[in-house]
Amino acid sequence: MKRSVSILIVCLFIALLATGGLAAPEASAAEAKTPVSINGQLSIKGTQLVNQDGKAVQLKGISSHGLQWYGDFVNKDSLKWLRDDWGITVFRAAMYTADGGYIDNPSVKNKVKEAIEAAKELGVYVIIDWHILNDGNPNQNKEKAKEFFEEMSSLYGNTPNVIYEIANEPNGDVNWKRDIKPYAEEVISVIRKHDPDNLIIVGTGTWSQDVNDAADDQLKDANVMYALHFYAGTHGQFLRDKANYALSKGAPIFVTEWGTSDASGNGGVFLDQSREWLNYLNSKNISWVNWNLSDKQESSSALKPGASKTGGWPLTDLSASGTFVRENILGIKDSTKDSPETPTQDKPTQKNSISVQYRAGDGSVTGNQIRPQIHIKNNGSTTVDLKDVTVRYWYNAKNKGQNYDCDYAQIGCSNVTHKFMMLHNDDWSNYAQNGDYSFFQSNTFKTTKKITLYKHGKLIWGTEPK
Repeated sequence: MKRSVSILIVCLFIALLATGGLAAPEASAAEAKTPVSINGQLSIKGTQLVNQDGKAVQLKGISSHGLQWYGDFVNKDSLKWLRDDWGITVFRAAMYTADGGYIDNPSVKNKVKEAIEAAKELGVYVIIDWHILNDGNPNQNKEKAKEFFEEMSSLYGNTPNVIYEIANEPNGDVNWKRDIKPYAEEVISVIRKHDPDNLIIVGTGTWSQDVNDAADDQLKDANVMYALHFYAGTHGQFLRDKANYALSKGAPIFVTEWGTSDASGNGGVFLDQSREWLNYLNSKNISWVNWNLSDKQESSSALKPGASKTGGWPLTDLSASGTFVRENILGIKDSTKDSPETPTQDKPTQKNSISVQYRAGDGSVTGNQIRPQIHIKNNGSTTVDLKDVTVRYWYNAKNKGQNYDCDYAQIGCSNVTHKFMMLHNDDWSNYAQNGDYSFFQSNTFKTTKKITLYKHGKLIWGTEPK
């Protein structure tokens, strides 16, 4: 861990090591100038997405949430509002494969078709997203993927506004060379039988972060791009470094999913960090799609609970994230820049040392689970091997059996070990966190010395409880 590299662990623990002869009526000016009518067939030139005239294009838009849960927000009316009021040029239809999605309920593809037909009529680009997540290895449902993309490409292969995203976020024990690239080669061959030239986006390892691996072993198809996903509260310069490496190797990148929150979809919103990311993407002319169009009660959602499912949203119906994203698509003044919701990052009080920052993933003082989110940050110039580091979060267990889960870790949950497990009591009874040594209510990361850090078992940060 080098200077200004930080590690985020979001988990719970106490110690974790036209046909015919009639002329068509003239289209209105608004209808004539849709994103697709202007740009037409997209392709790739070097690492740059270009339009039918070979001019650079940067698409900007928003993704649905899981269509099996929030599909009611995906319809012609909502997409028209997003085009006309938000200025989106691309919409992503996120069809989960697991979690009640396509594998269990193939009829969810009808909502994808609805999104495509609406996008065709409205003249915006649409991403067909095979949204693997909990089924982390794309090969798990490869035959179903081939079946799905056979149908989609045969239906829409002559439609220039369609983009295929064939593996949302490969994760777990998967890597590019062994798992993802062979899968992609098979699925791409299915698509190309019907659609020789529309864009195909391929997810990369570690939840579509390992664009560097793909860059070192690229697919041969000329119109393939590689997915990069980030959440502003979790992913920073280390991931932009990976993107820069991929670009230097000639690998074109498309950010098909990013959020203003942390990687869980909640926490934040992190507007300063989001600005930093969008400034970077704009400087590289990288296309992006924000997560997500729903009214789910989490900070990455664009709408407040109860918002209309068919567009027409007044600004008061937009969340802080939705407001920020809309203004950045439109390119208008960022009214959130001085918002009190913009979190600040506390500076460590010690120099040349590892420090710990914390925020409450669940700020309720009573609940049947506790969710400390911990940032371990190296502020010095000396490399530290994370295998040597242990962090301790102190709380009252009340002599009950404990259960542990790791929701997310930048280094991968498989690389986080635990000595004493903790997420919720076996009987799901409540904790009373206001009496816990390490707990305090904060939805932004703040430096704390009440979470202790050890190297080779020796205390190097924080103060243990008496």
